[in-house]
Amino acid sequence: MNTKTKVLMVMQSICGLTALIVLGAIYIWAPVCDQFLQLANGNMTHMKCFYTAHAATYLAILLLANSIIGLATKNKTAIISLIIGIMLITITNDTIGIGICKKSTMSCIQTAIWFKGCGIVTIIASTGQLLIKE
Repeated sequence: MNTKTKVLMVMQSICGLTALIVLGAIYIWAPVCDQFLQLANGNMTHMKCFYTAHAATYLAILLLANSIIGLATKNKTAIISLIIGIMLITITNDTIGIGICKKSTMSCIQTAIWFKGCGIVTIIASTGQLLIKE
């Protein structure tokens, strides 16, 4: 196994690790708030952060599956990881994503920081994979 293949495997593993970190942030150390929002008609609904966490869960599962497939087949699946990394960052944005709560006292602010950090690490690792020539 040459050095380039080892580096590709390490970068693919980093993407898988960031997927596990996103899942851990959502469900263990930085869960989103479980409060409800009252609508004008009196009905109750979940806040935006609830739906952002669900979307991030699906993205993390896709990223983890992509990483496992890339490691098992030794194929470059970096473009998928790059797109998922970008999506992890954009889902926390109110204008182009689902968004999070505006209040700084809400716990979803911490979850969004984990999403953005993991998205950045995923983008860096997948860009590195794309730049390596075999």
